[in-house]
Amino acid sequence: MNSQENFYDVIVVGAGPGGSAAAEKCAKYELKTLLLEKEKLPRDKPCGGMCSIIENPKICGPAITKIIENKSDCVKFYFNGKPIYNFKYNSLLFSRKKLDYFITKRAIKSGAKVIDKCEVIDIIVNSKEVRVVSEKGIFISKTIIGADGVNSIVAKKTGLNKGWNKNDVSLAIKSEIKMNNKEIEKRFGKNILVYIHSDFSGYGWIFPKDGCVNIGIGCRLSKADKLRDKFDNFAQQFGFEAKDVQAHMIPTELLKKSYKERALLCGDAGGFVYSILGAGIELAIRSGKVAATVCNEAVKNNDFSLKMFKKYNSICKPLIADIKTSSRQLKLFEFAIKCGLVNSFTINAFLKYLTKPEN
Repeated sequence: MNSQENFYDVIVVGAGPGGSAAAEKCAKYELKTLLLEKEKLPRDKPCGGMCSIIENPKICGPAITKIIENKSDCVKFYFNGKPIYNFKYNSLLFSRKKLDYFITKRAIKSGAKVIDKCEVIDIIVNSKEVRVVSEKGIFISKTIIGADGVNSIVAKKTGLNKGWNKNDVSLAIKSEIKMNNKEIEKRFGKNILVYIHSDFSGYGWIFPKDGCVNIGIGCRLSKADKLRDKFDNFAQQFGFEAKDVQAHMIPTELLKKSYKERALLCGDAGGFVYSILGAGIELAIRSGKVAATVCNEAVKNNDFSLKMFKKYNSICKPLIADIKTSSRQLKLFEFAIKCGLVNSFTINAFLKYLTKPEN
């Protein structure tokens, strides 16, 4: 390829929900867009696979219903193994492999170029361009969006994140247990189950899907001693022998800055996660779309200044406020456990507070 073929208006790194949504919107803005993914597509990601917003036509379109594996209308909370609180909540359950690729294909259809099996090795941002060094060559762009997860190389190479400390990320372990749908319906119905224990500052979950249940457990990395043993014990309570076990990290704090000249971070790369829930799919998609909007304005106005890219922070202000609230809620929950204030009454009151309509 010649240098002109390797030059883009925007390069997006990471073909998850946030990166693919960003690439789709950039392409719709008629920006020359490149989406790089280090794995072969379609690829899976360790995740519970639950979200409430993706069925919204404005998010993914009506065709998303083709990949939905189950729908839930209730979250049931348990404390020390006993039911304490039911919360009416409509959510969708799916495979991350199917969801991510669904959005990636939308990006391709919109005009973005996608290159998979292409790991990014280095990123150099200067006053004139962004230079991305990868396994498949060097690509040059006017802007870059990092959507490459908690261990984002874009964040590292641009200096936006030199590394998370153990209090700013959580560790989650999950497995999917095969089970016929009749048995799933009999044991779990359409309910999402969440388990909290007085001696554990995280929580466990069970998500019923199509032909399997997703079971997992997670907490802050700083408190994750013997987490695998806790996961095995949790699975055994339901008679499960988890074999294909996967672990992944999730940010529990926002980065101080997710922008600089010519560069933006979305999704987990920037810490856009509801930490009390460990949920980031919605925020990845929404922040990815905002990143695309800012890059479009920068390209159209030929303005790649810090002032231009700081607009990302301003537009994301409602998201940031919600994320900070979630972070405070997690800290309150952890404080209650540390002080021995956790019992069925306080957990019930706390969950009612979290699920109030105004929240």
